[in-house]
Amino acid sequence: MVRQLRVSYVLFIAGLLLTGCVDRTELNELAITTATGIDGHKGDWINTYQIIIPSAMTTGSGGTSSGASQSAVHTFSTHGKTLRETVTKSSLEYPRKLYFAQNNILVIGKKTAEQGIEEIIDIYLRNLDSRETVKVFIANGEARNFLKKLVPPEKIPGQALEKIIERDSKLGSIYPAISMYEFISKISSDSAAGVPEISLEGSEPEKLDSVDVFKETSAKNKLKLSGLSIFQKDKRVGFLNEKESIGVSWLNNQIKNTTVNYVDGNVTSAFLIRKAKVKVTPIKNLNHYYLNVDVKATGDLLSASSQREMKDIQSIGQLQMQAAEMIKLQIQEGWKALQQKNIDLIGVGNKIHHKYPKDWKKIKETWPEEFANMDIKIGVKMKLARPGLFEKSFNELLK
Repeated sequence: MVRQLRVSYVLFIAGLLLTGCVDRTELNELAITTATGIDGHKGDWINTYQIIIPSAMTTGSGGTSSGASQSAVHTFSTHGKTLRETVTKSSLEYPRKLYFAQNNILVIGKKTAEQGIEEIIDIYLRNLDSRETVKVFIANGEARNFLKKLVPPEKIPGQALEKIIERDSKLGSIYPAISMYEFISKISSDSAAGVPEISLEGSEPEKLDSVDVFKETSAKNKLKLSGLSIFQKDKRVGFLNEKESIGVSWLNNQIKNTTVNYVDGNVTSAFLIRKAKVKVTPIKNLNHYYLNVDVKATGDLLSASSQREMKDIQSIGQLQMQAAEMIKLQIQEGWKALQQKNIDLIGVGNKIHHKYPKDWKKIKETWPEEFANMDIKIGVKMKLARPGLFEKSFNELLK
């Protein structure tokens, strides 16, 4: 009896495995989507897909590409009353089934972002084939136009965008990457969210639509990170430039590596920040609050025009003060921009909510005004780990 039960169990499991293969899809029947773009508004959506062409990615003998004259991606758009309908309509014009498991980039048109992206967020929360880890960008224009642009030397534009934002996060920390999951978490709380914005530069951006761009040694047109779009709930409500955005990165403790430059007359210095820890604390002062910012940073001296000797402890201390002064100015620039826009992009409201829950109930409705009137106190401790191999500046050695 026990043996019969075992045999029945094995047959049952085998049956499940066999039935699972009936509905399988062959790899050559899939359209691997590496990036998507969304334009339009409620009731009138345009979805754009960037599809990888495997044959254009193969490499022949000697390292030459067999698909050198062919684009590695094909881009097309579909139109529908809902975003789901746009995906369904892809079957009317594309021979393969869209496959989104490798889709790492979502580009949203600027006008769409300003009108509201509630439906976009909803489809990412409800559908299993939509990845919440996708990196989000805002296009300074229409998203479908950006997905057609090639980004030398990378063959796949979607992957190029992902690498650009990763490199900036590691080396510059100006426009930190944000995933759909992180974006949703921020706008559904008491704070706002910042999304990197991309722009096209050059007089003839249409040339980036052709593979001929790979034959040029220097492209006259380029696609680049150009700012930070600010979202309050599901709508784009503002913009930060490079200087303002780096200040916000400090306040959000998102500095990994960045360069700080000090210029005062003929004295110039450049510092590479290798490590930074920032603690932002709202402190209650009678019936109001002020923001206490504590920064601890470590870095190297990249260059200095000063004639002082670097082995001098006092001189190193002055260099550290220069770096600390510039860090403080960067933070003040970001803070000033946020207060002018009345947008809490650094989560101060969330911090007050957790630290003073009873007080938050009283000031929640007037929080934008409270935030705009908050004072800030910034303390920076800078440690210069390596002043460099030379004890004197090169200018001094030339004399």
